Amino acid sequence: MGSHGEEGLLHQLSQQDQDAELDDSEAIRPQATLLEKHFLEGEKQPPSTGQGPFFYIGGTNGASIISSYCKSKGWRRIQDSRREDYKLKWCEVKCRDTYCNFREGKQLLYQLPNNKLLTTKIGLLSALREHSRVLSKTSKPAPCAQTKVLKMEDFFPETYRLDIRDEREAFFTLFDETQMWICKPTASNQGKGIFLLRNQEEVTTLQAKTQSIEDDPIYRKMPFRAPQARVVQRYIKNPLLLDGKKFDVRSYLLIACAMPYMVFFGHGYARLTLGLYDPHSSDLSGHLTNQFMQKKSPLYVLLKEDTVWSMEHLNRYINDKFHKTRGLPRDWVFTTFTKRMQQIMAHCFLAVKTKLECKLGYFDLIGCDFLIDENFKTGWEVPLPPHRPSPLRVQFTLDSSPDLALETFQKSLRSEKMLPLLSQRRFVLLHNGETDLWPCLGGSRNVPRQPLPPLRLTCDAAPLEPSLLRATDRPGARRPVPHRGFGGAPVRPSSAHRRPRPPVLAPDGALSGDPEAQEGGQPRVGDADRARELSPGPAEEERKNAGHRGS
Repeated sequence: MGSHGEEGLLHQLSQQDQDAELDDSEAIRPQATLLEKHFLEGEKQPPSTGQGPFFYIGGTNGASIISSYCKSKGWRRIQDSRREDYKLKWCEVKCRDTYCNFREGKQLLYQLPNNKLLTTKIGLLSALREHSRVLSKTSKPAPCAQTKVLKMEDFFPETYRLDIRDEREAFFTLFDETQMWICKPTASNQGKGIFLLRNQEEVTTLQAKTQSIEDDPIYRKMPFRAPQARVVQRYIKNPLLLDGKKFDVRSYLLIACAMPYMVFFGHGYARLTLGLYDPHSSDLSGHLTNQFMQKKSPLYVLLKEDTVWSMEHLNRYINDKFHKTRGLPRDWVFTTFTKRMQQIMAHCFLAVKTKLECKLGYFDLIGCDFLIDENFKTGWEVPLPPHRPSPLRVQFTLDSSPDLALETFQKSLRSEKMLPLLSQRRFVLLHNGETDLWPCLGGSRNVPRQPLPPLRLTCDAAPLEPSLLRATDRPGARRPVPHRGFGGAPVRPSSAHRRPRPPVLAPDGALSGDPEAQEGGQPRVGDADRARELSPGPAEEERKNAGHRGS
C-alpha cells in the first residue's frame, strides 16, 4: 500500500545519518551594510578557490543533512572547533568559548546560550509558573468573547519539583495508590533516568533516597547545593491509542532569528510504541515512545517502520477511525490539533522570550512532543533539541531551517521588513518580533525596531556599550507552589509574591476564533497545506492583541 511505501521512505532516511579587508572608502559606510557585504561576499566565493565561507558541525545530530545543505552553497567544512572564521556553526553540545568568541551580525550559531529555559523540565516549568503569575496580575478580559486565554493547567501535567522541599513533601503527602506518576530527570532525553511510581513502596523508596542526599554531611557543606534535579508528573493513564499502541506527536519550534525574534512552527511526525499499551505493565518501552526505548525490543528490526507515522498518515487514520464515531471535524489533525499545538508553542515561547539571550545570528530548532488523551485533549511534553533527526519531515525541517535563519539574518542586517519570506515554505509563523522592544547591534535592549522605511545604522555616533542581554532574574519564585494541570486537580492559588514583569506582546498566546492568514508564501503540498489555510498560527492575533493593549 502507499502508506507502507511512505513509511519505508521515512525509515530509509532515518539511516542517513573569510574575512575580507575593508578599504578606507568602505570604512565610512553604515555598519549594517558592511556586515551584510562581509557575509554575502563569503557566500559568493566558488568552492574551487579553496577559500571560505566555512562551516563547522559538532556531533552527529543532523550532521549529514546540515553538511549537505552547506556544501550545496559552496561552503567548506572545517574540523577544528577552535577556529573562529566560520559562517555557520552547528553543535549538539554548547561550549562557553563558542559564545564568547561569537561575532554578532557576522556568523550564524545554532542553539541559544540559555535555551534550557525551554528545553529542560525545570526551566520551562519555572518560566510557565512565573508567566502565569504575571498574567493573573496584568491580563484584562479578552475584548472578543471567542478569544480564550490559554492557561498552564490546560496543557501542562500536574508537576512537582523534587529539588524543592515544600513541593517534594507536598507530593509525598498527596500520593495514593489509585494514581500513577512518572519521575523524570530535568535535562535528559531518550528515556534515560525515567521510572514510574505506582505504589506506596516505590514512593517511600524515593522519599528515603531524597532525604538521605540532603542529610549527607558532604552535601550539607557544599556552598551551592544542587539537589536531585527531577520532577514528578501525573501520568496520563488514558492516552489515545493507534491500533492499541501509545503514541505522541513530535513537532518543531524554530527560532529562525533572535533579533528581532522570528519564531515558526513546523510539522514533524508521530512516534508509536511497538507493543500494545498496558497501563499496568512495568516495561517502559510500552509507556515511552522514543526510538531509543523501542530499539531495545528484539522486534524492532522487523517492525521499525510501524513506529513512525507521517502526519498525513496520522490524519488519515483519525479521519477513518474517529471522524464519524467521535464527531470530530474532518482533518482534525491538520486543523484543531495543529492549531492547539501552535497555541501551546506560542504560549511557552512568550513565557521565556524576555529571558532568552538574543544576538543577531543565533537561531534554534527545538523538538516539542504532544500527547493526546482518549478525549482528544492535547498535553505537552517538555521540548528538547531534536535528537537523531531521521524521518522525511525532519529532513525537510533541517533543510529549511538554515534557509530561514539566513534570510532573516540578512533582512535584519538591512533593516528590511521581514515578511514575506521566500524560504518560509511549510513553516507557520508563530511570533513576529518586529514590533517588540529588541536590541540593536551594540545597542540597548529596550530599543524599539524602527518602522518602515528602514533606518540604517550610521557611523556618526560613538560606539555604544555592549547590551546587557542577560535577564536580571531567574524563572520561578524561590518557593513556587506546585501546579495541578493537564490530567490533575484544579490549581491552588500561588502564595509567592513577585514583582510582575512588564507585560509583553500577546502574553496569553491565544488564538482568535478566525485568525487571519499570515503574510508570506503559502505552502503547496498535501493535507498539511490545508492545515495552514485553516490554522495559520497566532502571529496575526498577536499583532491584534498588541493594538488593544496600547502602551
